[in-house]
Amino acid sequence: MKVTGLFSAMRWTMSGLNNEVKKMDVISENIANADRAPDAAGHIYHRKVVVPEKPKFGRKASFADTMALKLRKDEPGHLSSMLETDGPIKLKPGEAAPVKIEEVKGEKLVYNPGHPRADENGYVHMPNVNVVEEMVDLVSTSRTYEANVTVLDAAKKMAKHALNI
Repeated sequence: MKVTGLFSAMRWTMSGLNNEVKKMDVISENIANADRAPDAAGHIYHRKVVVPEKPKFGRKASFADTMALKLRKDEPGHLSSMLETDGPIKLKPGEAAPVKIEEVKGEKLVYNPGHPRADENGYVHMPNVNVVEEMVDLVSTSRTYEANVTVLDAAKKMAKHALNI
């Protein structure tokens, strides 16, 4: 990736903001459905998570490859990325990294023999959502969002100061 200026940084930051919003939406849905009982047909809500799509490389991508920050030694003015050089996926600045929403299969059993959906042993099959875990994920995601907003603000200030030169 050739470093093209402040607007490129703003586009990448917006991509990060978009992904964090997706994560917050999924976490909110999980929290909203944490205590939802099975419907009349017995369908149970399953926890959802946002995961990056797996890179299509012959080897496992490192953290630097995933974050597209591996420095290229032969061209010091460039940053390289496994997404751009070795794989079929090519991202443009501002384009969101490919993510998908997956369901985590499972359920938890809650003993409540008086519940109308209880089985013959008195257990109700409930969603596999842990509200405490979801809240921790939500705080982490909101902090990442705040960090991206800080980067965006700094890039805007730099662009404004560059216009004054």
